[in-house]
Amino acid sequence: MSRPSRLLLLFCAGTLLLAGGAIATASVDEPLWESSQLTNSSAHVVEVSNSSNYLSLDQADVRQEQYESASLDVAGAVQGDALRLQGEQRKRIVQQQLADSDDKAAFHRQLLQEIESSTLSLEQQRHQLYRQYSSGEIDGTQLFREVVRLGVTAEQYRDITDVVQGTSISEGFSRQYSNIEGDSSLLPSAILSQIEGHLSTADTGTMYVQAGNQSLILASVEGDSYIREAMLLGEHERDAPEQFGSGGASEAEDAFNRAQSLYPWTVSDVFNPTLRGFGNSSVYRLTASHTHGTLRTYLDGATTNPFYEVHEKNPFAVPVTDFTQTTNDGLRLDVQVTNPTGPMLIEVIETEDVIYNNITVSIDEQPVKTLSSGGDFYTVQPAGSFEITARTDTGQEVSVAIFPE
Repeated sequence: MSRPSRLLLLFCAGTLLLAGGAIATASVDEPLWESSQLTNSSAHVVEVSNSSNYLSLDQADVRQEQYESASLDVAGAVQGDALRLQGEQRKRIVQQQLADSDDKAAFHRQLLQEIESSTLSLEQQRHQLYRQYSSGEIDGTQLFREVVRLGVTAEQYRDITDVVQGTSISEGFSRQYSNIEGDSSLLPSAILSQIEGHLSTADTGTMYVQAGNQSLILASVEGDSYIREAMLLGEHERDAPEQFGSGGASEAEDAFNRAQSLYPWTVSDVFNPTLRGFGNSSVYRLTASHTHGTLRTYLDGATTNPFYEVHEKNPFAVPVTDFTQTTNDGLRLDVQVTNPTGPMLIEVIETEDVIYNNITVSIDEQPVKTLSSGGDFYTVQPAGSFEITARTDTGQEVSVAIFPE
């Protein structure tokens, strides 16, 4: 099937809206997409009951799983600020050059070439970063510094494309800029501002990190906000032919129904999901707000699988799947789990007439929180089985082993 521009394409609650106002419908009860139509339909999506499914690494591909401390890093904070200033300056220069240019077509061709070259470089740097962290070549501090650098640099190019798209521009150039917006290296991060905040202040946070040679998962719980980002670069094949639209349905209809098969609870009329394409690239973004929060996932039409996914949830709203309690040494430890890498509530209670000044809570011997006395907090549940220990500075401790089903 031919691939028209999807710059102004929106698939919403089973309805496809095209730039000319034409409408095509797709029943959410009778999916047009079937896995037998495609040559590679195996996706790394984990099923969750009564909540949103999520993108995950196969356990055999996990090279690192850590609770990393995101804390004050002057060099990282200064680097981020400097990059933002450079980005603002570059954006103003582009605006002025565009206004002064007598040959707008030549200007756009040169700018597109520059951005496309830069995004390819950013993608290569991201590959290298994942390999270095997963192999242990760099630590958490270096990882977060590089995540910020790549994220802020990506913001610069997104800002420039937004500025250019807001001017009078031909459909052909507009489509090319829209293609760039769907590039894996430029997709926006929800967790970036959290990391930056910790690097620039004394407010230390704990970040869950899971990594493979081509993958990185970051998750945290702060206040009433749980954020989880997963990037699986191996599921994005930039130059491979698209499989969506190869049958009787359009690319967008196939993409929507593929998303529906992967996220059936989230992709329903109740939650009013929307699908957006990027120019005539093979990248599609599905967004859905649901009772626990929001999902934003990006599918590659070449692999037909999600390669980048962002969950933002209220941890209090996510259904608890199991509850464990144990008591020892005058301490009680309560644990409420949800799903692997989902939010997890830990509570430590003094059961005797003693108030401890410092209680350190660890997961598999990795400290995640220090409490001034008994209390509770949310953190991120690790993958697989694990042990939680609460230990006072005077030696009392209580532990519980968790074996998720």
